[in-house]
Amino acid sequence: MTTASAPSTRAGAVTKESVQQLLAKYSSTYDSSDPAYFGLFAHDATFFVLSSPTRIDSREEFQRMFSLPKGTARRSQLLSPEIRLLGDAALVSLHCHVAVDDVQQYTRETLVVTRDTHGELRISHLHISPQDMPGAPESPAKGAEEISVLEERTATAAATVGTPK
Repeated sequence: MTTASAPSTRAGAVTKESVQQLLAKYSSTYDSSDPAYFGLFAHDATFFVLSSPTRIDSREEFQRMFSLPKGTARRSQLLSPEIRLLGDAALVSLHCHVAVDDVQQYTRETLVVTRDTHGELRISHLHISPQDMPGAPESPAKGAEEISVLEERTATAAATVGTPK
């Protein structure tokens, strides 16, 4: 017994290369404030973003809440993207550095990439969370006694070894 299957509208398997191309468009359209940025998302995409305290449940709602003002000097870098292929989908995790004018921001992002009914790759879920950049650890303040002891030890060592000629 054979079963007939319905023709598929899919344009092939999700590949790392196709996801990398989508990520390049994601970054370039964001940086240039191109309205095509919103077209990269599925109509029913869900979003957890920094500017909303709750989940956003559609591309249209996201577009209403999130503006891409023209003329803003915005530069984003998608850092260390990891693409995991999961059958007909891909899970992407990355760090992102965004500079808007003189303000710098570091985030962690997770994207779920799927194909729409026309076979085009779309982002069906986006989760962005802030990432604090680690700073140099603060060293405890040194007391005057500790500095004096260190200076004495350095002087003793130099006297014992001598100075190069």
